[in-house]
Amino acid sequence: MKAIADFSIITLSREEESGGEEIGTQLSQRLGFRLMDHQLLTQILQENGYPFTSDVPLAEKERKVWIEAVWKVINRLADEGGVIFLGRGGQKIFHDSPRAFHLLVVAPIVFRLERIKQRFGQDQTVASLILTQYDRKRENFLRERFALSWKDPSWYHLVINAAQYSIDAACLLVEQAMGEAIPFTSQPRAPVLRPGVDYLEQKVNFAHPSEEEFAQVLNFYGIRWLYEPRTFPLEWDSEGNILEAFSPDFYLPDFDLYLELTTQKQKLTHKKNRKVRQLQKLYPQIKIKVIYSRDFDHLFKKLGMEENG
Repeated sequence: MKAIADFSIITLSREEESGGEEIGTQLSQRLGFRLMDHQLLTQILQENGYPFTSDVPLAEKERKVWIEAVWKVINRLADEGGVIFLGRGGQKIFHDSPRAFHLLVVAPIVFRLERIKQRFGQDQTVASLILTQYDRKRENFLRERFALSWKDPSWYHLVINAAQYSIDAACLLVEQAMGEAIPFTSQPRAPVLRPGVDYLEQKVNFAHPSEEEFAQVLNFYGIRWLYEPRTFPLEWDSEGNILEAFSPDFYLPDFDLYLELTTQKQKLTHKKNRKVRQLQKLYPQIKIKVIYSRDFDHLFKKLGMEENG
């Protein structure tokens, strides 16, 4: 069995209000690791002469300097007795480090919404907007700083659904996994979204052939994309259970734009249009465009391609 002490860095990625912070805090106490959150990281970096905060957009040169500074700070703390690094792209920065164990904490949307409601004292609709803003901020940071598909489980040694475990039980799972895990240095590197990436590298199971063909067009033009990366709740019952939700087909991170393809029956088109209108009503900050059958056909004729769907 691999000793836990061999891993002196834990990168802890988490969905907003999934319980990841509580698990990180408990782990730091059980293992004697220092917990490094956003505020503490910024403070230490500034004390060491690095002027930028973690959230501001950075030019390529500044981004590299920031990553190098984070690498040095976290490794120094790991040498002093271990560190739990919350967020900030730790799973990417330390992906090839033999001393890093990578953890992702997730939870169902209902679980996270309930925590938001309790935290801010708001109703379901306002809580949904707040959660969307938090999720969007995290996605924007990881996209800008690393072009990272951060919910891909292949980036992590362990993924925990925190709604199904107590904090103590979750920590025990982490400790057990750390005792058995193999460093990523001896494993294949997880895929990174980049301009021109072939969709097959993302291991996508498309729901319709037209979506696969559309992805090929995006690849041809070097446009980064994610397939159904996010689900938006649209309707809830009186107890807060989700009755209807919507997952747009594509997200283009460089344009902050969701795309929904409608190349099928007119009845389904009406249903999708209704969902899009509801999404825009509940989440006005989300940009979404519907690609209709006529648009799809015109695009493929223009490119000299044959549409199969």
